[in-house]
Amino acid sequence: MLCGSDQITRGALDSLRELGRSVPSDVAVMGHDNWEHIATQARPPLSTIDMRLEMVGRRAAELLFEAISGDAESGLHAVPTKLVTRGSTALA
Repeated sequence: MLCGSDQITRGALDSLRELGRSVPSDVAVMGHDNWEHIATQARPPLSTIDMRLEMVGRRAAELLFEAISGDAESGLHAVPTKLVTRGSTALA
């Protein structure tokens, strides 16, 4: 199961536990965001995709300042993501 955020994933973990499902034995669960205080306190600890939002924000600010100074750069600007494996998937 892949959820759109770590917060939603915590709710999914709770629901699976209430249904008697074992994570990750019965269902592997993964989130997005890598909010450490949410992901590490989950039981089991949550595997998640770190979208490196700080890096995204930094790059957006750099591009904004470049555009303001007349050096606009168009196109696609990629920031690599990172998979953080913890106990909610068999990958951990």
